[in-house]
Amino acid sequence: MPINQALLSRIEESADDWGPTGKFGNDPGHVVYATESKNVDEVLGLHPISIRLPKELVRDLKAIAQLNGMGYQPLIRAVCQRFVDAEKRAILRDQTERRQKENAVELERQEQLAKLQKQLEEAEEAVKNSQQSNPDNSFALAA
Repeated sequence: MPINQALLSRIEESADDWGPTGKFGNDPGHVVYATESKNVDEVLGLHPISIRLPKELVRDLKAIAQLNGMGYQPLIRAVCQRFVDAEKRAILRDQTERRQKENAVELERQEQLAKLQKQLEEAEEAVKNSQQSNPDNSFALAA
């Protein structure tokens, strides 16, 4: 969406009129009271915060927001949400990989244990067979 040049010019021309020392910032006729803002925040699940950002970053955010046809605060919310979603995915991916490695190690350990148990059973069976086939040496093998 292209930048609305007419709107941008009007904003730049009246920049001094806005703010605490300008006519719009001091004129009660330009004040609009929002009586439902708390309800809106509650309904939308919003929590107001105060954050200090570099002026250049705010200017860039406002320009990007305008290009996308939105306000800069909704843009900041969208950017934060994208970041949080990406971080959650990365954390889940890391946890999944860690668990897979742990499971692979556990499976290897169980396979080694099963192999040792089989070897032990085979050795016990060999001793038993040896004792049955040669009863005179059963004392020596048992000791």
